[in-house]
Amino acid sequence: MLAVGLALNMRRYNREKVDVVRECTIDIGTSKQLFIDSKWFQSQRGMTLTVNPPVKSDIVLSPGKPWDDIAIYAYSNVLEHEGLYKMWYDGLSNLPAGKNHGRCVCYAESRDGVDWQRVNVNLFEWEGIRDNNIVMPGASAGVMIDPNGPDEQRYKALCIIHENEVWPESKGAVTGYFEGEKFVARLELYLCTSPDGIHWTRQSTPVSNYFHDTQNHFFYDTRLKTYAGYFRTHQRGRSVGRLEIDDPMALPWIPLNEGHPGAGRFFTTVLESDEMDPPDSDLYTPCVHQYPWAADAYFSFTTPYRHYAVGDTSDTTLQGHDGRGRFRNDGPVDIQLAVSRDGIRFTRPDRRPYVALGLQGAWDGGQTYMCLGMIRRGDEVWMFDAPPRRTHGAYEPGRMEPEKGLRRLVQRLDGFVSADAAFDGAEFTTPLLKVSGAYPKLNIDCSAMGQAWVEIRDEKNHPIPGYTLADSIDIDRNQIAAPVLWREKANVAELIGKPISLHFKLRACKLYAFQFDDEP
Repeated sequence: MLAVGLALNMRRYNREKVDVVRECTIDIGTSKQLFIDSKWFQSQRGMTLTVNPPVKSDIVLSPGKPWDDIAIYAYSNVLEHEGLYKMWYDGLSNLPAGKNHGRCVCYAESRDGVDWQRVNVNLFEWEGIRDNNIVMPGASAGVMIDPNGPDEQRYKALCIIHENEVWPESKGAVTGYFEGEKFVARLELYLCTSPDGIHWTRQSTPVSNYFHDTQNHFFYDTRLKTYAGYFRTHQRGRSVGRLEIDDPMALPWIPLNEGHPGAGRFFTTVLESDEMDPPDSDLYTPCVHQYPWAADAYFSFTTPYRHYAVGDTSDTTLQGHDGRGRFRNDGPVDIQLAVSRDGIRFTRPDRRPYVALGLQGAWDGGQTYMCLGMIRRGDEVWMFDAPPRRTHGAYEPGRMEPEKGLRRLVQRLDGFVSADAAFDGAEFTTPLLKVSGAYPKLNIDCSAMGQAWVEIRDEKNHPIPGYTLADSIDIDRNQIAAPVLWREKANVAELIGKPISLHFKLRACKLYAFQFDDEP
C-alpha cells in the first residue's frame, strides 16, 4: 500500500510540475522579440543593455512659405498609407503675437521619405494667399489612421485649436485667448475627423478640457484591442498621461469642467520626472509608438526639459538672451528613449540622450523634439525630429529667424536597444519558451571580431543533443536576420510546441532581436 501511495503521489507531483512548467513558459510563436529590457535574461553574465542613438541625416522639409516661414515645428506627423508617405506638419509663421492663425497644420507628401513636396489644397486664405497647403488653420494636431473607423472618419486627430476667422470649423473652440495684453490659458482638446487627411471636421464636444498643451495623440493598440491616448498632463511638472478609449467618437473621453489639476485622476501617469533627473526638470512630450514590427514593444521618445534658474546669465549667445537673466520657463530640451512591454509601464534604460543637441549656438543646439510616426525603408526605420536653435523660452514673436526644418533620423531595424557583450565574452539564458517557427534568426552585429553561439536547452536546463554549443555554427559579421544553425540541425521543427530555453554565448557583439520564423 505504501508503494502504491508513493507512486500515486509521484504521478501527482509530476503532473503538477508539468503544469508549473507550462504556466512559466512564454509562447512567442513566430513573433520577433526585442532586447529592450531584461525580460529575456533568466540568468546572465557580462551582458549590458545599451540605447543606440539614430544617425542624424538630412533636412527633408524647410520653412519657405509665408505661413511656415519660421519653423516646421515639433508637433508634426508622418504616416505611410497605401504606398504613399504623408506628413501633417506644424507650421509656424512670423505673425505678431495674438494673431490666432499664426500656427497651422499643413500637408505634404513623398514617394521615398526623403523628397517631400507641399500639396496645395487651396482650402483657406492665408493673409490674402489661397494657393497653399494649410489643412487646419490655427491648430496643431496628432494624426492617426483608424483601422476601425468608417471611410468618412478614416483619419482622426487630437487637436489644439484656436478659434480663428479663417477656418469655420474652429468656431466655438477655445484654446487660449488674450484679455488685453494678458494671455489667459485655457485649453480644450478636440477630436477632428477626415475621409482623406485633408478635409477636417471638428467634433463639437471636447475630448477633454484638462490643460493638455503641446503634443497629444492616440492610436489603436493592436495588442490590447483598444485605443490608447497619450497626453500632456501635469503631475511632477510636465508629465505623460495615458487613457484607454473604447470608442473615440463617444465624447467627452473624461468628464468636463474638472479644471486643473483635478482632472489628472482620470489619466494613468506613465512617465514623469523622478529623483534621478536634475532638479527643475520635467518631461515635455509623450511621442509614444507601438512598434509595428515586433509583438510587444512600445517606445516613447519623450523630451526632458531642464528649466534654467531665474537669473542664470551663463549663456547669452542664443537669440532672445541679452545677459539680463533667464526666466523660469526657459532651458534646453532633448530626446530620451523610454521603453515598455505594455504601453503602460515605461522605463528609461539609459538617461543619456537618444537624440542629443548640437553644439551650443548651432542650428540644432537649443532644443529638439521627435515627430510622431516612423516609416520602414528596407532594413532601416526612419523618424523625423524638429531641432530649433533656441532654448525653450528664447522666443521673440515677430522677430524670429527661420529654423532649419525637419530632420530625418535613421535607425537600424529593431536597433533602438541592444544586449551587448564585451570583447572578453558574455552569456545568458532565456526563460522557457514555446515557439511555432522552425527557423531561428538573430538581428545581430558582430562586426569583424565578434562571434555568437546558441544552445537550446530543455525544461530541466539540460542541453538538447544536436543543439549544444559544441554543435552550434558560429555567427559573425553584421546581419539583420542571421540564421541560427547547428552542424547536424538545419532547423528546430522537432522542438515546436515543446518548452525550451535559449543559451547564448557571445563576445564583442550587439544583439537586437531574435525570432523563430516559419520560413528559412
